[in-house]
Amino acid sequence: MKSSFAELTQNLPHHPILDKALSYFDDLPKIAIDCGCGAGNESAFLLQQNFIVHAFDSCPQAREICLQKLAEHAHFTFTLDRFERYQFPQASLIIALFSLFFCAPNRLDHVFEQIAEALVPQGIFLFQILGKEDTWVIRDSEQFIGFERIALEQKFGTEFEILFIDEFKGNKPLANGTLKYWHFYTLILRKKH
Repeated sequence: MKSSFAELTQNLPHHPILDKALSYFDDLPKIAIDCGCGAGNESAFLLQQNFIVHAFDSCPQAREICLQKLAEHAHFTFTLDRFERYQFPQASLIIALFSLFFCAPNRLDHVFEQIAEALVPQGIFLFQILGKEDTWVIRDSEQFIGFERIALEQKFGTEFEILFIDEFKGNKPLANGTLKYWHFYTLILRKKH
């Protein structure tokens, strides 16, 4: 039986890019949303940093793992949901690590609007989005959207200050070990006043 992403990654530490995002985090209420949270590795780290964490994922296994792993945390809530339907609460940190590109392409702009609306002024948005050369974008352009750096800068430059943008191109394994050619951007944005 095929294991889910959450099952394959449940014992991993949080992504180090989250530390970088937190280095930009000013004196704001410690309320975070972990979008497509998987096994809750980032949520667990944020809870250790005294954040209130709202997490969601569409995978039932992610729900099981998160609720088991983080059951003792009163400041953690999990919702079994997709980007397209999730009701974003107000937050000062929103993260979407290796998850946002699974949003339905025709709903992505709406989701970005929802995220911008949920984020308080000076709040931080950390996410990854696929580039045009990614294998998934090339093979299934109806399911996955690829972006160019200039388009991302134009898309977010008005409402957000772009604090960090990094581009990755290369082969890296998926959680199940299958090698894949990745092309993705990692962005850290701060919402303007």
